[in-house]
Amino acid sequence: MATPLGWSQGGSGSVCLAFDQLRDVIESQEELIHQLRNVEEKAAHAKTKVLLAKEEEKLQFALGEVEVLSKQLEKEKLAFEKALSSVKSRALQESSKKDQLITKCNGRREARTPSHAYIHGLLPTSPVPVSRAGFHPNFCPRLRIQASPAGPHLRKGLQGPGRPRK
Repeated sequence: MATPLGWSQGGSGSVCLAFDQLRDVIESQEELIHQLRNVEEKAAHAKTKVLLAKEEEKLQFALGEVEVLSKQLEKEKLAFEKALSSVKSRALQESSKKDQLITKCNGRREARTPSHAYIHGLLPTSPVPVSRAGFHPNFCPRLRIQASPAGPHLRKGLQGPGRPRK
């Protein structure tokens, strides 16, 4: 029977030498396995790092978009507030103008009222609340009907909503 390489026939020293060599081989294999695991770990770490960099780039892009949209929203908000202020101002001016016209119209109406109307009791002597349209509450402008204490009646020459009679 042939003896394996590194073994000698006969002595216990040859068995120890074989165990030492076997232990060295096992240790070197374990060291290689450890190095291989480190390489795998480093590769996984590098892959994770690349994914992180990609996600960070996406995040920065999204943050840039949010900033642009925030600025655009702020501009639109300012434009809306300016337009709203303009509309409110115009509405206030129109309201003031309407009030002035109502006052002017009421002044002219009072100036045109004949004095016999007050004498005969056709017009009240106390102020009467004026409607939103600025007309006396006893006056209907669409049908040209005037109400008096004697009752409502249609003006001569008018029929319906302001059309001349045939």
